[in-house]
This record gives sequence, C-alpha cells and structure tokens, in this order.
Amino acid sequence: MNRHHLASLSAIILLIFSSQISAAIYKWTNEQGQVHYGSMPPQGVAAKKMGVSTKFTPPPAPKKKALANKTSKPAEGKDSDKENKDPYTKEQHTKLCNNAKNDIETLSKGGRLRVKQKDGSSVVMDEETKAKRMKNMQAMMKKHCK
Repeated sequence: MNRHHLASLSAIILLIFSSQISAAIYKWTNEQGQVHYGSMPPQGVAAKKMGVSTKFTPPPAPKKKALANKTSKPAEGKDSDKENKDPYTKEQHTKLCNNAKNDIETLSKGGRLRVKQKDGSSVVMDEETKAKRMKNMQAMMKKHCK
C-alpha cells in the first residue's frame, strides 16, 4: 500500500471517529440580541461551549400500563410481562448493526488509527484499545444483527 492510500485511509478513519467523539455545539448572541447555536461560532464573538452529548442514547423502556382490574389473570399463552419488550426499533437495530460492522472492518484492516480527544488533540489507538473496541463491536453485532 503506498503512502497516498495510507494517508487517505487515515483521513477517513479520523473523520469517522472525530465526528462521533468531539462534536461541539456553541451558543452566542449577535448584535441584534438573537441567540444562535452552531458548531463553529463567528470570529471575535464570545461563544459558550454547550454540554451536548453526541452518544447514542436508547429510547426509554415503555412504561407499564396501569391495570384496570388488578385481580384478573393474564390469558394463557400471552406474554403479560411487557418489560421483556425490545426497546429498540427495527431501524435502530439496523443502524447499530451497520455501525458495528463498519467499525470491525476498519479495526481489522490494521494500521495506525488516530482518535481525536476531547481537547482537540489526537492520539494513536493502541492495540489494547483496538482489542477492547473490537470485542465491544462484536457484542453489538450479536445484539443488533439478527
């Protein structure tokens, strides 16, 4: 693999990981007093960095419905325990499955992977971190790729 291909692959990987790790949202007010939000404030304007999480948060588990008659027994053969219901939609399963597959493919290619830190710097991912990430992505595939 020549240097051009390696540089291109490194840039793509860096973009993938940096967009997920360090997406920052800023808040500022313009001269007319209008409040603005964005990923890049204008130069010379005092902007406040907002504490926004870019991590995926699964939807909350469905709440149990109040039973009208607490003494009635559930019909046989029907699952009365709603807690076992899958909290993810089919689209969420598909997205999480595809993300895990893509991460595994990227990690399997080898080479040096750079990960952007919260302070804006980047570090090379060590083999132990790669192995942990690979294990996590395999667990994600088992859970979401059905």
